[in-house]
Amino acid sequence: MKIFDYKYKAKRLKDGKIVYGMTEAPSRALADKFLMETGLKSIDIYKKTSYLAILNRVTLDKIIKERDLIFYLKQLASLLKAGIKLNEASEILATQQTDKNVRRILYGIYYEVNSGQTLSDSYREYPREFPKLLIAMVEVGEKTGELYPIINDMVNYLEKQYRLKSSIRSTLMLPVIYMVVASAVAVFILIGVLPQFKSMYDSLGGELPGITTFFMDVGDFLLLHWWKLILGIIGAIAGYKTIHKKSIGFERFMASVFIRLPIFGDLIKLNNLSRISSTLSQMLNKHVPLQDALATTFDTVDNRVYKDLIVQAQKNVTSGEYMSDAFENHYAVEVVFSRMVNVGEKTGDLDRMLHSLSSFYDEDSDVKIERLKKALEPLLLLFVYALVVMMILAVMLPSLYMSSQIGN
Repeated sequence: MKIFDYKYKAKRLKDGKIVYGMTEAPSRALADKFLMETGLKSIDIYKKTSYLAILNRVTLDKIIKERDLIFYLKQLASLLKAGIKLNEASEILATQQTDKNVRRILYGIYYEVNSGQTLSDSYREYPREFPKLLIAMVEVGEKTGELYPIINDMVNYLEKQYRLKSSIRSTLMLPVIYMVVASAVAVFILIGVLPQFKSMYDSLGGELPGITTFFMDVGDFLLLHWWKLILGIIGAIAGYKTIHKKSIGFERFMASVFIRLPIFGDLIKLNNLSRISSTLSQMLNKHVPLQDALATTFDTVDNRVYKDLIVQAQKNVTSGEYMSDAFENHYAVEVVFSRMVNVGEKTGDLDRMLHSLSSFYDEDSDVKIERLKKALEPLLLLFVYALVVMMILAVMLPSLYMSSQIGN
């Protein structure tokens, strides 16, 4: 659907002031509705072509962030619960949106829905913005006539996953913050403090302690080759991303290494097993066939090791074996996960068992993440303290040595 730029002259309702500006909409009528939603009564609206506006629409990342998607789905669920038709609800959500790029997408959804297309097919037009699980579940809701309950369930699911992901991200940011602060202090001492001793000792003809000489050499290297280091880091990151993207074998190897890492490996397991159990539970609870549920779960998981496990589970189901056999005795799977899935399959109550497993991870995640933080903090503090002590020695030893020379 095409979105056009409209310049407008409007009266601000709260004080009667005349204002001018530009907005986006698929039609003049919808542009007028959007202005009314923002407290403006249009006086004149006309279409305008702007190459700058076209460039502004080019984006490299997701336009609708996770929090925005959750908020949008909450609003949609509330409108549907109130008895508002889907096309009207889509129009309301589009016209009240203030972010131009998000509004453009929501206008597109409104246009498609109003033209008779299903909501799930409208979401498929924007694969970067709407997860495959959401699309699959909305499609189920449309077929069963339970769109509101399913969207409401998806809100709960996405909120839980977002909360877990945010907790894990904050834990992973902890070592980054420590490293950045420690590196900044180290660079300041290497470049700004230690070189002062060199000129002093050169004038006195004395020798610097070995630790001071070492750190001075490091500082000189940084001053001379800092641009090479930056280029090397950028090149290494770009090379890693390229190989990771093009080589499944390398991707699988790195995923395996990360899972086996102390402390961080537990976070990776927690994130992926929670997502697998929650996604399968969500779909099986709505009577989605297990093979289809596994296919959708495959798309929601990013780690290659867990993707391979899901593929093996699909093969097991196809050949009439237990899905849980794929997870049994695997280094990337916790025992409680494989055991509960196995019990669910043998008792014919897999969806309820997966739901229990999902609830278990929801309740257990805060405890595990807090425990991991407590295990991580002493290691980081030990690293920082060791670096500080070495820096203090490098700074203090020359002063003490100089004092002894002057005393003699």
